[in-house]
Amino acid sequence: MSAAVEQKMASDVDYINPVITSTKNVFEMMLGASVARTGLKLKTQVTPEHEVSAVIGLTGLVQGTFVLSFGKEMSFSVLDQLVGIKTDEVNNEVCDAIGELANMIAGAAKAHLAQLELSLSIPNVVTGAGHVVHYPSDVVPICISFDSDLGPFTIEVGFTKPVH
Repeated sequence: MSAAVEQKMASDVDYINPVITSTKNVFEMMLGASVARTGLKLKTQVTPEHEVSAVIGLTGLVQGTFVLSFGKEMSFSVLDQLVGIKTDEVNNEVCDAIGELANMIAGAAKAHLAQLELSLSIPNVVTGAGHVVHYPSDVVPICISFDSDLGPFTIEVGFTKPVH
């Protein structure tokens, strides 16, 4: 890992750790699933790793984007665990469940980042293989990989530099 990459990730650790902790807590409380972080890297590709992504905009003393991304099969499991509905297609219920889960995780992380005075947008859910989430040109997001009892997933988080 280059010195620039290490410096970028070290400067974002104060933002990333609350996201990791909140993810674990929400999965355990709402889905009855344990979660383990399996990777942490700077995002280099423009497409999320999975087919179903909830995108939340963040504003405050920093501007940012939070993306929770699942494969289709895992998104079906999330719907089943969260509200007890089984499906085998990405439908409105799946999108609502993934958006709500993203909202819970981002909201819990926001509580740990009170110093940033963050506001969250309503989640937007994007589906399909190869969908693209664009970040501002000055933002290099960090991609956090997880494995859970329900399957693998990722969270991407990217912030601008703080406004002083």
